[in-house]
Amino acid sequence: MRATVYRKLIGTALVLYSFASVAAPTGAVSPYDPEALPKARASAATDAHWPAWRKAMKPWQWASIQGTDLAAAVPDPVVPGSLRARINAWNGLAADAANGRLYSADNGGHADYAGNEVYAIDLMSDHPKWKILRQPTAPADILKSDYTRKIYNDYYRDGRPASTHTYYALQFLPSRHAIFLFGRGSMWGTGNEASWKTDAFSIAQNDWQPAGSWPSVDDSRRNVVAASICRNPDTDDVYVAAPTGIVRFDPRSGKFDAIARWLDNATAVSTRPCAVDTRRDRIVYFGDAYHRPVGGLILDIRHGLLSRMQFEGPAAEEVAKGKSNFAWYDSESDRFLLKTSEAGKVFSINAETFVATAVDTANADQVPDAMNGVQNRWQRLPVLGGYAYYPRSGSGVWFLATR
Repeated sequence: MRATVYRKLIGTALVLYSFASVAAPTGAVSPYDPEALPKARASAATDAHWPAWRKAMKPWQWASIQGTDLAAAVPDPVVPGSLRARINAWNGLAADAANGRLYSADNGGHADYAGNEVYAIDLMSDHPKWKILRQPTAPADILKSDYTRKIYNDYYRDGRPASTHTYYALQFLPSRHAIFLFGRGSMWGTGNEASWKTDAFSIAQNDWQPAGSWPSVDDSRRNVVAASICRNPDTDDVYVAAPTGIVRFDPRSGKFDAIARWLDNATAVSTRPCAVDTRRDRIVYFGDAYHRPVGGLILDIRHGLLSRMQFEGPAAEEVAKGKSNFAWYDSESDRFLLKTSEAGKVFSINAETFVATAVDTANADQVPDAMNGVQNRWQRLPVLGGYAYYPRSGSGVWFLATR
């Protein structure tokens, strides 16, 4: 194997490190394809196409999908940390909504788990199971970060992303047939290292694209932890709460553009979910740290205007104050459905009036509490007529039927 030399200046001494070369990332993300978007494909399936486990459910019923715990998928090689952290350590999921698949990628971080492997599960199967699309970086090539020594290893020695708490950062873009990671909130190491690097995992190639293939969200390392991020399912535009304001990732150009500046600063929506109202072309942020207890923010996407609002109704405070929740705009009923960490609690928010009420669901008390927040482990799957939810390691995937 070829040797690669790295240089590091320590004091006045230049120290040379030599490592054997390792296989570099080979992923190639597909060109933008608008026909792959769910709206273009008219993806909502009839119940005749549902798997057996889904056909047995009634509207507004919760059910556990047997055999769907990630614990059954054990990576090889074994890397440092706990496998339970792939879900529990402030991690999220991405979803291919048109095909009923969930993805886990690069989930771990801090001192919890070092693996950056990628998994998928096909919920359209009668007996869905997680499978490993790509194994983790080898232990010998895993690099720790340590902010006390100003060591930030955004990538491991093989060029693939360092494991991290993903929070809301994972987003599947069908138009690019890839899982995107918009920033790393708490990389493997001491846990106090973050990065606004953008990376993508090619589903076709089953590998990460080489580092630097995409522009970073921001040049700093500020305000990455639990940054509010949401995607327009009709266009694949992704909206990121960056330090300077809200920026949009354009899947057509692969670039970011600034949409609006903060009224206060980015911490206003830290750990708060956002959702794109596709009917009104706006984004709702469920919570505003500077206007508690029922405040929120609205972004008029077309005009780039950010304004304050407040939630109304009996569940207004619970919706606005909760951290690490997640929400989706449900175009069929013209409302948002928000999931909190508590059991099977779901809240409905009228998209016009912002009146928030609790949703009455069957078996809600059987759903486990979420570990370290919901993040985006609450995924809308119109093809299955409901929402997939992964509360914690050991629980497996739960499903809420909405029709």
